[in-house]
Amino acid sequence: MKNAAITVMIVLTGIVLLALLRWTTPGYAVLTGPIETVGRQGAPAQTAGFNLKVDKLILSELLVFQRYGKKVERSTGGVWAVVTADASATNRTLMLAGVSLRGASGRTYMQSPRVDGMSQLLSGKELQPGLQQRGLFIFELPADELAGAELVVSREAFPRLTAQLAISLNEGSAIHRTVLEIGRDPL
Repeated sequence: MKNAAITVMIVLTGIVLLALLRWTTPGYAVLTGPIETVGRQGAPAQTAGFNLKVDKLILSELLVFQRYGKKVERSTGGVWAVVTADASATNRTLMLAGVSLRGASGRTYMQSPRVDGMSQLLSGKELQPGLQQRGLFIFELPADELAGAELVVSREAFPRLTAQLAISLNEGSAIHRTVLEIGRDPL
């Protein structure tokens, strides 16, 4: 009888231990997720593949720009967040395909498709090793998402086991405009 009680106790301990291991093991998405490097606005940040320095954050209610030779105006129910940055590749030519803004709530906002075709956008441009490329990242989001927001940039749209930069944006130093005319206003 004593051996049966010990056997039951060992089996129950094993079940509890296995359940604990199962609940505390990270999921596949976490294990194969991006390798994030943290940076801050105004300071250069670097991964193995590219460098990025976020210069300014400009907030506007109305965005005016040239697309294919025509003037385009875009208003929003939230705010336009325009991030100016300098980027370069370190070892080989590449493009930054994964660009998003992680808001205060943790939600992710992709670069706005309403500004596609703008020549000043940094995403989609080829970055050459050692050559700085200046450009913009433009997001449309609710104003309450700006506190503690981070610009998240990677080579791939959905990075897995590759480098990703998360650069914290300083909302306190943001430049506020009612109308921002890209191409005319100094950025």
